[in-house]
Formats: sequence, structure tokens, C-alpha cells
Amino acid sequence: PQYSTPTCTLLFIRWELWDHNIKQLKNTSGPCENGTTCIFQQKDGKDFFFTLSNVRTNHTLHFSGVALGGTIKADGKICITPIDNVYTKIDYSFELSGSVGFVVAILKKRAVVEGTEGGLANMVTMAEEAQEAEIINMN
Repeated sequence: PQYSTPTCTLLFIRWELWDHNIKQLKNTSGPCENGTTCIFQQKDGKDFFFTLSNVRTNHTLHFSGVALGGTIKADGKICITPIDNVYTKIDYSFELSGSVGFVVAILKKRAVVEGTEGGLANMVTMAEEAQEAEIINMN
């Protein structure tokens, strides 16, 4: 059987479970599909306005957004690739740009890298927990 993995839809609707900077998603315009917009409310109170693109159910999700009047731009990509019935590869990238975003990326490089790595680790944990639950249900 194909084991469960965290789908792009699940990652979208439960963002706060894997991204330690996000308090909640708000004002979501629709489901996890191309063109859906939302606000990522960060734990520090700042809001990022994001749009989803390149959404392929259970496979890819691209999110791009802006904050501080467009001076901070963020771009993230998630790709979930089943390898076989047990293993799944998850690729995740995130970067900041823009006139202020570029400076933040340099000054807080370690935090950005650690946040990206932590997000990926949390996605892997979600995948492992889903697989364990499915194995238990199968027995």
C-alpha cells in the first residue's frame, strides 16, 4: 500500500504545525489551489500577504508574498515525491528578497536557514507520524 504523506493541502491548512514563525493563516480566499490568497500572521505580529501557484495536489506548492508595502518579498516551494511504498522525498526552499527583505536575509541569515531547515524537519515528522498511524490502522 502507498503510505500517507503530508499532502500539500494538509501542509497548507495546518501551516502553523510545521512553520514555527506562523501563528495562523487568515483571510484565506479558497482551498489549496492556484491563485488562492491568504495572510500568514507571524508570531511576532507581522502579516505577509501570499498567493499560491504551481499547486499540484499531493505534489507541489509554491507560495510567494510580500510584507511592508512590498519591500520584503518571500518565495517558497514545497515538492513531495513518493519514492516507493515506504519512502517519500520532501524538498523545501524559502528565500527573502526585496529592498528590505534582502537586508533581512543578510542580517538574519542564520534564522532564515534554521527556520527553513526546521520547517522541513517538521514536515518529515508529519510524514513519519502519518505513516505510523497508517501502519497501526493496517494491523
